[in-house]
Amino acid sequence: MEPSLAEVPLSILNNVMGLENANLEDKVWIEVEDKIYAVGYLAKVLTVSNPQLTALKSITAIPKILGVIWVLKEKLKLSNEVKVNLSCLLPPGEIKDREKLKVELKQVFSEGVNTPTGKLMPKLNYFNCLAEGSGIYMLHRAKKGKNLINVSVVGVMMLGYRNASVMVFRRGIINEYQTNELGFAHLIKSMVKQLSGQTIERLTQPIVRYRETGSEVPLHSLLLSDNKSGELEEIKKASKVSQEGYEYELSNWLNEVLPSDLEEVILAGGTSDDPLIKAKLLDYFSDKKVYLHAQVEFPSDVEALGLGNRFGDVWCLWEFLNFQLSQQKKRKIA
Repeated sequence: MEPSLAEVPLSILNNVMGLENANLEDKVWIEVEDKIYAVGYLAKVLTVSNPQLTALKSITAIPKILGVIWVLKEKLKLSNEVKVNLSCLLPPGEIKDREKLKVELKQVFSEGVNTPTGKLMPKLNYFNCLAEGSGIYMLHRAKKGKNLINVSVVGVMMLGYRNASVMVFRRGIINEYQTNELGFAHLIKSMVKQLSGQTIERLTQPIVRYRETGSEVPLHSLLLSDNKSGELEEIKKASKVSQEGYEYELSNWLNEVLPSDLEEVILAGGTSDDPLIKAKLLDYFSDKKVYLHAQVEFPSDVEALGLGNRFGDVWCLWEFLNFQLSQQKKRKIA
């Protein structure tokens, strides 16, 4: 599902043509405390601009969680009072809000929410919220062994579309963590300031493809003026200038937040796969042991979704959740 979320009035929702024929995951709306939220593709359709670059994930989490629960409940033909085992990830800088999120989820669940198929009354059976990067770190620890990890200083760097986060594990314990807005969107916003008629939404996908392939073809969809060649050169120049500025800011931030005795670094998140950013990071950490995504491996059906390494942290958390729940069942049986 797309990450978009939008609060919409009922009148707009009622005027969406063909909504009843759409796939479940494309027609999600949830009413929470008298507010109606479109989730995923529907939110993208109903809003002109919805990048959500400033809203805290802990604030936008509840309608998204409820939207996903509704889709799963419908697809699996479960009761409106479905029991939910929930694990989720928040940026390290927002992890202090996890207890607040749990309390608010329990309250919303107990009151129930309106959905396209009636009132949903989920029961929160299990809740665990970890900092982004924790799933990848647990995989790395499992591969290297607890004893080796617990005598090392390990940094986990998560680079996403919106945020950049760093967690430092010393003797297996989180020693420090930082989150800022140096995700890929920061680079795109810098380009928007240099170009006429462009927006974050217009630029993102073509620029990603341009950086991945080195081909100018993806940029042709961005051209707005009659002087195509001149505008193309302006876009390429803005990309180069923004990259240089991004590298400077990222390096300064890392100099500030990372300890001098750091030994190992795990790079994760979709933005760390960007060829230019990855090259810069590998150069920056050239004197450290660097692990890309902890060499996470996906089963074939997950690989087929095309989400790539940006799904790695979530996949590792999913496996950890299954392990935790299986251990609980064993204890109950015993």
